Amino acid sequence: MSSGRACSHVKKEKMCREKKSNREQKRMSVDQSYTSTKTMKLINYANVLALLFLFEIVCASSQGRHKKNYNKRKDAKCQCLNRDTTPAFSAALTDKQHVATNTAVKFDKVVTNIQDGYDPATGIFTAPIDGVYHISSTVISRQGQRVFVSLYHNDVKITSIWVSPADATYEMGTTNMVLDLKEGDEVAIRSRGNYVVHSSSDFYSSFSGFMISK
Repeated sequence: MSSGRACSHVKKEKMCREKKSNREQKRMSVDQSYTSTKTMKLINYANVLALLFLFEIVCASSQGRHKKNYNKRKDAKCQCLNRDTTPAFSAALTDKQHVATNTAVKFDKVVTNIQDGYDPATGIFTAPIDGVYHISSTVISRQGQRVFVSLYHNDVKITSIWVSPADATYEMGTTNMVLDLKEGDEVAIRSRGNYVVHSSSDFYSSFSGFMISK
């Protein structure tokens, strides 16, 4: 009986050792599996980051080429306006002026004359280059006297200013137009009869224009 009990005890210890060994192997297997899974996730994450970084580089390069090509096309087509090349003029009348029928008012004080399109000796603005121009003029009448003038593009009447004071007062009229002018076209303020356009050293009457687009 004593020998049988000893044998049984040995078998139990052996079984315990085997179970413990199996548990250790399972734990190691689980740890290895977890480590392997974690490593794969890190590798996949790193691959994704690398792909995103590469994608950003490709996009930036593509945008850079597109911007460069766009700027080249833009520069090739650019007809930029600046203060040195944009035709512009402003002139004023320094004193009253008797103007005959169909004669241009000669605004004698030149304030601005970029590209020298305006001639104070004739009162005519000649477009130096093709473009769209804004043209304006203001005239004032003498006390109780009428004034009738028109804006002409070459020999075509565009618009008119009619000033007719109701009593012995001064009265002012203004016109503003946008004209499509070709190089050499002429613009002037012409009298529609024998009138006196009033002004003084305060420059009440004026004539201006500038190009707004090519």
